[in-house]
This record gives sequence, C-alpha cells and structure tokens, in this order.
Amino acid sequence: MVNILLLEDEHYTRRFLKKLVFENNFVNRVIDTPCGKEAIHLARKYKPNIAILDIELAPEEELNGIQVAKTIYDFNPETYFVFITGYAQYAIESFAVHPYDYILKPVNKNKVNEIISSLASKVKKKNGAGSSPEKIMIKVKNELNNTVMIPADNILFIEKQKKISLVYTGNRIGKTHKTLYELEAKLGDNFLRVHNSFIVNLDKIRRIREVSRRSYEIDFDGYDKAALLSRYKFEEHKHRFTPL
Repeated sequence: MVNILLLEDEHYTRRFLKKLVFENNFVNRVIDTPCGKEAIHLARKYKPNIAILDIELAPEEELNGIQVAKTIYDFNPETYFVFITGYAQYAIESFAVHPYDYILKPVNKNKVNEIISSLASKVKKKNGAGSSPEKIMIKVKNELNNTVMIPADNILFIEKQKKISLVYTGNRIGKTHKTLYELEAKLGDNFLRVHNSFIVNLDKIRRIREVSRRSYEIDFDGYDKAALLSRYKFEEHKHRFTPL
C-alpha cells in the first residue's frame, strides 16, 4: 500500500484526482493541497511514496510543481514523482528529479491507474515485499504449446503495438496483453522504459545510435531489429547506457 501526495491548485481538478487515485486498490492514503509550500511541509511530515504534482500553479504561488519536486527530492530522493501538465516543454527541466511519468491534461483515468499500480509494485519490491519474476508468460505462433514461459533475462526488449506488447528474445517473438506499465513493474532494475513504446534490457544493449536530433536507436547483440530511444529518456538516463 502506498501514500500519495497530490499538489493541484484547481479545486475541482484536485477533488476529481483525489477520488480517482483513491479508487486504486494499492493506495492507502492521499494527502492533497493546493499550495506548493504546504506540499513541501506535508512531504516532510508524511514521506509519501509517490508525489503527483501539477507543474503550472496559480500566479500567486511562489513555487511551481518542478521547484516543489526538487525541494522534496533533496530530503526524500526515494519519492517517485509524476507531473501533471498540459505541456511537454517542462520535460528537460524536470530531469533533475527523475520523474517517473507525466499525466497530460485532460486527465486519462486509465493512465492514472496504470501509473499508480506500476509505482505501487516498485515500492513493494523496494521495501523487500516482492521480487522480480524469473519468467514471463507469452504466446508464440507455430509452437505446439503456444503459451510458454520465458526467463526474463532472455528478453532483449519489449515493444507496444496498439493493445499488444511484443516480447523479443534472441530466437522468438511473443505476445502478451499486459501493458508496458504492468511489465515494467514486474521486471527487474536492468529493464528500463526508454520510449512510450519500448522497454529494453540494459544488459543486452550493444550500442546506441543517434538517428535524428530528437531520437536514438538501440541495437542488441546478435539481433537485427532495433528499439527506439527518445531524446528525453536519453538525457534522463544516459549515465546508465553504454557510451556512444
């Protein structure tokens, strides 16, 4: 169970989000406030597992959501940050606190629920109450038993295609209906979400190639197909990647 700090200065949006967050079965408590300074005070007092922060606060507020996150990060770097915004322009500035994700306005209920469930699983594993699975169940064409279990360490990368997630290993491609959020929450720390449509196994990366000013491609040992890496994710996690 997780405790969540919610910072949103618009009353009706805050009430809607608080109700929505509480509907998730993994949530124990939601502490909400419209004020940046109070959010910092509440974070010191309650040490939330997750902080959902609106970036653009009212003009009279001295701090915006990113500044609040940076202050919280200084005394509680274990907090997972999720920003609420209508604009992508704040992404690079927010790298300092390693945000887990963004909730774009208008708010998508399924997106919020997926983010919270995924982060709750990460908190559980971090606290020692869970562990990464040794195997993942996938469906594979042209095999006698087309539902198979594969070791997670055999996975090169996972790609989202519409409502299906394709799981790539060295010798087969499998399918699962689990979302990337669900898969990321179950996999170990060597797996990283590098794009809206891709999770990669960091241990399997051969090289990273810049293909444009806005994107990169990740190559894997002994495999022709590449995974996409967004510029924002590269800047955020480049310390974890194989040097170019």
